[in-house]
Amino acid sequence: SPTVAEYPFTTHTATPGMMEFENIQIQLIDTPPLTEQSIEWWLPHMIRRADALLVVVDLGNAPLAQVEAIFTELENRKIEVRESKVKALIVGNKLDVANAGENYLALKDKYQRQLPIIAVSAREGVGLEELKREIYQLLDIIRVYTKAPGQKPDSTDPIILDRGSTLEDAAASVHKDFAVKLKYARIWGSGKHDGVMAKRDHVLQDGDIIELHL
Repeated sequence: SPTVAEYPFTTHTATPGMMEFENIQIQLIDTPPLTEQSIEWWLPHMIRRADALLVVVDLGNAPLAQVEAIFTELENRKIEVRESKVKALIVGNKLDVANAGENYLALKDKYQRQLPIIAVSAREGVGLEELKREIYQLLDIIRVYTKAPGQKPDSTDPIILDRGSTLEDAAASVHKDFAVKLKYARIWGSGKHDGVMAKRDHVLQDGDIIELHL
């Protein structure tokens, strides 16, 4: 687990962990800070490969300056987070400290037209469930469930797809040959009627249930 303290710069290595959101796991990686003084050589490469960024700042310690400093360091390395060029979420932590509420409003006033913003208190456990949902929505993914004919769907192990994915994409994610061999599929959820036959190019929605026939 990462080192946690009341002072900054306690994280010196990349520390992975898993966040549970409803019935899926999302990997989070706690990284060393982005500062003008020192940045680990591997950190920009890791950030570029990430599906999304959480820009975590201390609401009790000049958060506007923190965000601007982080953005500047990212942009110096050709990583653009403003104007939604990279998926990012500003997380104001320590909502429980003095002046945090006022500082959070100032953050929203400056950045909410560029990026989503949320305030939490990790120490008090405030806003953490909302943060999980914000992260899920930021990733722009959907969960699709499979079922065998005559059986109930497995609600514990969904297929994770990018939003906008089709039935053919779902079939390929189950097995690379399924997309070629797929004869037809039935769908529950976003179809006109539950169990209706759907075409390969049918765009799936979060929570859909599909039955693949090869």
